[in-house]
Amino acid sequence: MIRKTNFQKSLLAWYDQNRRQLPWRETKDPYRIWISEVMLQQTRVQAVIDYYKRFLKTFPTMKTLATAKEEKLLAAWSGLGYYSRARNLQKAARVILREHNGKFPEDVAASLRLPGVGEYTARAVTSIAYDVPVAVLDGNVARVLSRLYTISDNFRKNSGKKILLNRADALLAHSRPGDFNQAMMELGATVCLPRRPSCKTCPVRRHCLAFSQDAVENYPEPREPREPKPKHYISALVFNKKGQLLLTQNPPDSPWMPGFWHPPTWEAGFNDERFLLTDHVGQIRHTITHHKIVIDVYNARLERKLVIRQSQWINPKQLKSIPVTTIARKSLALLESTSMVDARRPASL
Repeated sequence: MIRKTNFQKSLLAWYDQNRRQLPWRETKDPYRIWISEVMLQQTRVQAVIDYYKRFLKTFPTMKTLATAKEEKLLAAWSGLGYYSRARNLQKAARVILREHNGKFPEDVAASLRLPGVGEYTARAVTSIAYDVPVAVLDGNVARVLSRLYTISDNFRKNSGKKILLNRADALLAHSRPGDFNQAMMELGATVCLPRRPSCKTCPVRRHCLAFSQDAVENYPEPREPREPKPKHYISALVFNKKGQLLLTQNPPDSPWMPGFWHPPTWEAGFNDERFLLTDHVGQIRHTITHHKIVIDVYNARLERKLVIRQSQWINPKQLKSIPVTTIARKSLALLESTSMVDARRPASL
């Protein structure tokens, strides 16, 4: 049986000495904490740091986020993926301005009524920013709890989530709820890893049932891996005589990144007669959720002068000013890395 007070002291002492220095840990501003928590969903910590700093430089306050044009918002989010997160941030910011005097709500129930705010985000922001005594449950915390108590239930299922969240709430240090939650997440992210956990350096291993049974890697039960479905595409890099790149825009109702710009792209096997493919630049691979995407990138020319809907010519140096797909950035990076960068041809014959 875990001795709650001893567990809390050991975990928090370890966290105070070993926590990573991250920019969102240097503030109690609920707006900044909220932005970080949303960015950290589905994105690695190290990848988030620079995006977080740039985003807050562009949108330093709740009002600047709420009143921003969508194109500027998506450009600032470009590269982070899962763009519905950015749109929901803005929707929620507008509600906060209108109904909460521009301040993120201090209680979980009110937070949950905001667009895009789920239980994890509501608990994380309120506990870290306002010291509300509620525990959080993400993948890292679920793994720690599963091993502490030898719980096999899948936290992604409602039954497993309920069991683990009850355990988390019971363990919570009410004197430092925000720090305790971050300590649990830090432990899962840096020590109690999915594979090859560093049990020898774990500050709470003497409380861990799985460790005492030499069964740490048996918890939680591994999920059956999903094999991404490969989809093959062709992407055409078309430059005009001014060195400008042709980009097309996804329509607002597109299931894939609506409103984002990218070079003309189509499924492999389909011949787009508007373009004459010339040099094969190379191949890029990209994964979106459970979809594996393989794209063959070509330098290309327009067969004739055409008006292409939802398109524009843009200097590649200006790409940061508009929302551009990650695949587009990868395509241009591939071109820059080859000797073909100086072999750009006029757009039309």
